[in-house]
Amino acid sequence: MRPYIFAVGGGSLFAIHNECEVYNPRTNNWTPIAAMLWRRSRAGVTALHKSLYVVGGYDGVNDLATAEHYNPLTNKWIYITPMGTKRSCLGICAFDGLIYVCGGYDGASCLSSTERYDPLTSIWSSCPAMSTRRRYCRLAVLENCIYSLGGFDSTNYQSSVERFDPRVGRWFPVPSMTARRSSCGVASCDGYLYCIGGNDGTMCMSSGERFNLRRNMWEPITAMHSRRSTHEVVEVDGSLYALGGNDGSSSLNTVERYDTRLNKWIIVCSMVARRSSVGAAVLDCFHLERGLVQTTNL
Repeated sequence: MRPYIFAVGGGSLFAIHNECEVYNPRTNNWTPIAAMLWRRSRAGVTALHKSLYVVGGYDGVNDLATAEHYNPLTNKWIYITPMGTKRSCLGICAFDGLIYVCGGYDGASCLSSTERYDPLTSIWSSCPAMSTRRRYCRLAVLENCIYSLGGFDSTNYQSSVERFDPRVGRWFPVPSMTARRSSCGVASCDGYLYCIGGNDGTMCMSSGERFNLRRNMWEPITAMHSRRSTHEVVEVDGSLYALGGNDGSSSLNTVERYDTRLNKWIIVCSMVARRSSVGAAVLDCFHLERGLVQTTNL
């Protein structure tokens, strides 16, 4: 099994997508996969148990509570149990066999609430709320804790960070980032928590920083080639990939890879579609492109 990057939904100036595509880092190539059952922008996307999950989002009219599950073996989507709350611009991650979602926007207000989904029982349950309302926050897992970064609380763009420890069921404060970042890209890699791009309330950003857990402080990293907000950042084999988003004037299909050892960004193959407010996740699969061809021919 090898890792593939899935880009899901998102929007452009003209439309909100249900189309999806997958990237093979070894061939530097994007391939279309089956479209979602519903158009979704600003959704949460994560991988768990060899499957892809897409939760909430916005369809151009309504904020959504619905969720879908993608099986790469069949190249098909099915609906799963909806969340208890409508959420777009939410944070999402998978940890210890469960899917956690935090914050977002329900169509009326920014949220601080948290819930989690158990795929074995198909049940959503409430968790302790964050200390801050966060629309366009991002989540990542580092050393058995869930970190929630940045976002917009309906008044201010946030540099604050908090950490949820599922073992004790509590949120704890973490040192703030050096910049305010809403709709940023977040991923953990080699013991660091990376936060890249986003919007500080005045412009889209290309800068990035990482949290050094041992020193309990944030450190700068090299800026991306493009300014990006509403993009995604994922980790594959020790490298970070930043894909899609918005540069302040247009939706992007460009992708760049960050070498954590060289502290350097490299442009790689662009997505087929321009995708702002895109969702993305990494999923390990067997010979995915061959399976997609076979499924398409059936």
